[in-house]
Amino acid sequence: MSWLWRCWCHCCGTKREEEEDQEEICSPVNSNSSHVADSESSQNSEDMGKVFSRLGLSRESEDQAASKPLTVDAEEVTPNDVVVPQSTISVVHPPKSATTPIPPVPSSPHYPLATPRSPLRRSLEDATTPGSSPTKPPEKRMKGDLQDPEIPILCDDHSIDYIQQSKVMLIMKGLPGSGKSYLADRICRVYQNVVVCSADKYFMQDGEYKFDREKLKEAHENSQQTAKDAAERNTPVIIIDNTNVRNWEMGAYLGLARDFLYTPLVLEAQTPWAFDPQELTLRNKHGVPKEILVQKVKSYQPVQPLYYGWFLNEADSWKLCDIAKSWLQAAINVEQFYKDLSHHIDVVSPEELLRTYSRQTYRDGGSILHCTANFTARGKDESSREYINNPIVKSAMGKCFPLHVIGFIITPRTFGVRLRLTVNQLDLWGQDDTETVPSIISHPHEPKKHKRNEPTEKKTDKENDIRYSLFSTTPLHSSCTVTITQLNSLSQADQFHPTSGKGSRAHITMGCAPGVKPVTTGFDLIDIVRREKEAQSSLTDVLETFTLPGGTLRNYGEGSWALYLDKELQISSLFSAYYG
Repeated sequence: MSWLWRCWCHCCGTKREEEEDQEEICSPVNSNSSHVADSESSQNSEDMGKVFSRLGLSRESEDQAASKPLTVDAEEVTPNDVVVPQSTISVVHPPKSATTPIPPVPSSPHYPLATPRSPLRRSLEDATTPGSSPTKPPEKRMKGDLQDPEIPILCDDHSIDYIQQSKVMLIMKGLPGSGKSYLADRICRVYQNVVVCSADKYFMQDGEYKFDREKLKEAHENSQQTAKDAAERNTPVIIIDNTNVRNWEMGAYLGLARDFLYTPLVLEAQTPWAFDPQELTLRNKHGVPKEILVQKVKSYQPVQPLYYGWFLNEADSWKLCDIAKSWLQAAINVEQFYKDLSHHIDVVSPEELLRTYSRQTYRDGGSILHCTANFTARGKDESSREYINNPIVKSAMGKCFPLHVIGFIITPRTFGVRLRLTVNQLDLWGQDDTETVPSIISHPHEPKKHKRNEPTEKKTDKENDIRYSLFSTTPLHSSCTVTITQLNSLSQADQFHPTSGKGSRAHITMGCAPGVKPVTTGFDLIDIVRREKEAQSSLTDVLETFTLPGGTLRNYGEGSWALYLDKELQISSLFSAYYG
């Protein structure tokens, strides 16, 4: 029995040495959580039952068996196991603080990595996490550091209400893993009746993502068709959740927004790792490899709009056209006004004068009215790039602002709405209010016989396209909400010189004479502001002034007229950009 007792002690001692070696390498905070510690008591009982079967084995074979390293069966290895080559394993005793995991932000959902890992051998580093087992795969990278971005479409109640009652197309732009899909998900939680269009959805089968490069074209066509179907239903918010690495990839959706009278808003990923290939590799959910992401980072094109501005929704655009038409008709009823304009424009009737101003030369089609805050020309010069990258401009994208209509300007070339900007809007104003008229634009008061803008029987898909609404009597039916309201009376002291200096050029072009570009309206307004200042300082000049119901019409000479409203009109607008 003494010999049997010595054999038993030798077996137990050898196994205990193995456990101590493992503990020394792994250095767990709580050894009770390890696989070896948990199985100690049960293993001893099992060994007692098998001890007699070992009596025939030599002592050397027992020592060899006891010295074999801990291994993991191939069927236990999962794709999530971290690769650590055997040559890199060393005895490390990390400090206790290093083993304490940093908890994710409570307000953000956990989005584990979905990038597949190679099914390689589990390393001993698995045991360094407190409370974990050596056989438990390590946790994936969490997205707990993804905070809800401080952007108006998510945190400004007034903007949220306005967007919900308008038609806005939100176009995500960012590399895989940059957080754009997370942002799209947050938007879906804020708004009602939202449609998300994504090429990735085409590859989802039974909840699994199965990418097929040969079907990539079909996937994007499906995404575009989904967007078109949603636009035809007048869905208030349409989200395009694609990477759009190069700007031309947004072209199809920008075309849909223009055709169906949506205001487009491009949202670029703003996370700290948005252009870090290493982090993007760990965070993207479809397993895009690092080498592909490196190439995508190099080919990424930042957003470079043609211009920024405050955009009206479809219903307000039509309503303002209807109001402007009524005021122009009231001015035409003044005999002196009609005679003066007829001297510059080849018209034979008041109705023909109404048809003189159209938006057929508009770059964006002219269906959605806007006030240009700055013409950036896609960042071609330094000042434009500074404006595009201005934090104030970026933080204002997608925010609702009120536009204050204080009157109208009418010249032989243009018909425009005059605006008064608020203090916050002046921070976004980038136009030159004293810019000299370019040589390519003729003198604003040079008499010119324009070709008559004859009505046409041919209509667009939208029969009552807003560019014809100045003389159309049929209202445009829209799913958007009209926000135009009338405010208190204007101060009489400021009536004939309501704006000057910064922001005095702010306007909305209602229409232009044939062959005249919309930018001309701004130059005509600069000239009228100058004439207002001269008239204010003059004690001898007497200008023709006519009182109309609700406003005053004044002749500044050489074909320039200004119509001042007794009461301001306020219209809601969305600060965004035109991307071309």
